[in-house]
Parts: sequence; C-alpha cells; structure tokens
Amino acid sequence: MRATLSLIVAAVAIAVALSQSTSAYVLNGPAWASRPVPYSVNTTNLDLPDAAVEAAVQAGAAVWSQQTNASFSFTYAGRSAQTTTTADSVNLVVFRNASNGPAIATTYWWSSGSSIIDADIVFWDGAFQFFAGSTGCANGFYIEDIAAHEFGHALGLGHSTSPSATMYPSTAACDMRNRTLEADDIAGIVSLYPPATATPAAPTGMRIIPFAH
Repeated sequence: MRATLSLIVAAVAIAVALSQSTSAYVLNGPAWASRPVPYSVNTTNLDLPDAAVEAAVQAGAAVWSQQTNASFSFTYAGRSAQTTTTADSVNLVVFRNASNGPAIATTYWWSSGSSIIDADIVFWDGAFQFFAGSTGCANGFYIEDIAAHEFGHALGLGHSTSPSATMYPSTAACDMRNRTLEADDIAGIVSLYPPATATPAAPTGMRIIPFAH
C-alpha cells in the first residue's frame, strides 16, 4: 500500500479562526515493526549549504525521540545521492526542484499489512525557499519545523485537527512552533509506540535465613 500526506501553506487568518477546535490526533494505521528506523538525506538543494540542510533535517527528526518517551527513534544513516522516492527499503529525504501545488513537503509511505516498510520525504524546493536554524527567515520555511511534521507522518501519524499541534496540516511562513511537540502530538506517537516497560532490577542485599524446625 502506498499513501501520501503533505504539509501546506496556511493563511494566518485561517489558523486563528480554527484555534479553538478540539485536539484530536489521527493515526494512519500501520506503524514500524522494527526500530530504530534509519534514514538518509540527499542534501542537494537550491537554498543552503549541504551541512546546514543535513543538521536541520536531523534536528527535525529528533524531536520525536527527544520530546517524548515513545519506544521509537530514527537513526541518521548519512548522505545519499539517490533522488528517486520508491518502496526500496531506503528511507530518503530529498529536496526537489519542482512544485506540488500548495504543498511545502510531502511524505510518501508504503506499508505491508500493519507495518510501515518504507517512508520518503520530499521538500518542494522549486516552489519554496528553505532556511535553517532560528534566524534569517523571510517568506520561507525552516527545515527543522517542516521536517518535524513530515517525520511525524513517517512514523504513522496523520493530520491533527488541533491548530497548535505539529501535525496540523498547514503552517505559516517562518513559523517555528512545529519543532516543539504539543500534548496532542505526544499522545498520538505514544499510542503508536507505547513506552517500553522497564524490567524490574534484580533484588540486592538479600540474606537467606535457615528456618528452624
């Protein structure tokens, strides 16, 4: 099964008008059975040095393990020269010199039964300008925030109806709120990947006292 989900440009007025809607995360259904999940980045882009892109994507991916106690993590597998997005067991982030309507970025994922088997993320670099860090953005988008949203899709989350959530389907230019997960995002990811139950430690300091008959 192949599916796609995109983060689109939002008008500020729309975000404000919906700010009182009820929080509700959405699960796509399948999840990763084997983890941690490796991903690679093709850093070729129109806007930034390769190293800045690489660091920003990693920061966006990391929010899901750093800000939750879910039993999941992504691992960075390094740079890649690959440009194709297909079900090839290579989880790829790529910047494409093309546009896809109002979509800022799109996540493509494939599943078999209840398991995700591949996920690729495309930043639509031909339509939007991307920035990294927390300063200097003008009429564009920070990679960290867009990546956080798209990696949420790669984990198995759909679009939330809560405008404050990272997984809300739209965002405004230069918005830096997506890199900080909201309670709705955390509840969603924990429902997919419940925290591992700690194994009780072996007792220490025990003495065996003979029982006298």
